[in-house]
Amino acid sequence: MTPEQFNPQDYLPFGHYAWPNDVNPHIEQMGEDQALWIDTDYTYLSEEHRKKYKRMNLHYCIGRMYPYASYEGVTPCSRFVLFQTAFDDSLEFLTKEEVCRYGERLVTIFKGAQPTPEEHGLFRQAAIIRNEYRAVMPDEWLERFIEGFIEGFHRVTKYGAAEEMPYKNSGTVPSLAYFQILREYSVLCIPYLYMVDVEFNSVLPKDIDEHPVIQRLRVLVSRLVGWQNDFHSLMKELRMNSETMNLIIVLQRKCNLSLKDALTEAMKINDADLAEFDALRADLPDFGLHHKQVEQFIFGLGVMLQGLNSFYYQNTRYASDGSGFPWPAREQTVNHS
Repeated sequence: MTPEQFNPQDYLPFGHYAWPNDVNPHIEQMGEDQALWIDTDYTYLSEEHRKKYKRMNLHYCIGRMYPYASYEGVTPCSRFVLFQTAFDDSLEFLTKEEVCRYGERLVTIFKGAQPTPEEHGLFRQAAIIRNEYRAVMPDEWLERFIEGFIEGFHRVTKYGAAEEMPYKNSGTVPSLAYFQILREYSVLCIPYLYMVDVEFNSVLPKDIDEHPVIQRLRVLVSRLVGWQNDFHSLMKELRMNSETMNLIIVLQRKCNLSLKDALTEAMKINDADLAEFDALRADLPDFGLHHKQVEQFIFGLGVMLQGLNSFYYQNTRYASDGSGFPWPAREQTVNHS
C-alpha cells in the first residue's frame, strides 16, 4: 500500500460509532462567532494563517461533538477549540522549556489572572473562556472543572507536547508502550471530556466523578480521540514527512511493518480500547439515584467520539498536501508580546 492508496474512510468511516450523528442547531452563529474571534484576537497570525483557520470550520467540530448544548453553553466550548488548536500549532518549533513556560502562564490565567496589555489575543481568549464558563455553570462544578481543566492542560504541555518535542526535532519515534502514554496527554482531550457536563448542564457528585470507572472511561476516550487523529492526519504526515508522533508511523518503524500491516495493528489497538469502553458501559456499578445521570454522561462521551470523527470528513486541516495546516513561522509562535 502506498500513501496515495490510504483512505481513512476504509478504517473509520463516517458514522462509524453506535451513537447519534447530530449537529448543534446554533452551528451557523457559531461559525460567525469564530470568524469574528479570529479577526479580533488572532491578529498576531499572518492573514494567510487566519484564512486557514476560518476554512477549518472548527465550530463544526464542537457543533458535532456537543449537538445538544445551548448557545450559551456551546460558545465557550467553541472558543476553546479555536484557542487550543492555535496554541497547539504554535508549539511546533518551541523548545521543551518554552512549551512549559507558556503552559504555566495559561494556568495562571485560567485560575483568575488577567492577561497584560503586552500579551496577545491568545491569552485574552483564555480569560474570556474562563469567564464564559463561570456564567453558565454552578460554582460547585466550575471549581472542579477549572482545576481539572488547568491540571489537564498543564499535564499536556509538560508531559505531552513537551515530551514529544525531542522525537519531533530528531525525526525519531519512541517505543510503542511509551508512545501510547504520551498520546493520551498530547492529544489535549481532557478539557473536552468535561464539556459533556456543560452540554447537559449536569453536575456529577464528586465521589461519582472520581469513581475509577468514570476515570477509566475518560482515559479510554482520550486514547480513542488520539487514534482518530492519527488515522485522519496520516496521509498528510506520510506525504509531508513532517511528523513521527503518529500511532501508524510508530508501528511501522518500531515493529518493521508495512503501511498496510501497521494500519491493521493500529485498528486492533483502537478496537480494543473501544471494546473496553463498551464493556464498562454495559456493566456499570450501581450509582443509585445518579445512575441515569451517569448513563447520560457516558452517552455524551459516545456522541463526542462520533461527532469528532464526522468532523474530520468536512475540514481542510489535514489536506494530504499539507496546504490546510498553518505551519507557524518562528516569529508567529506563542509569546508574551
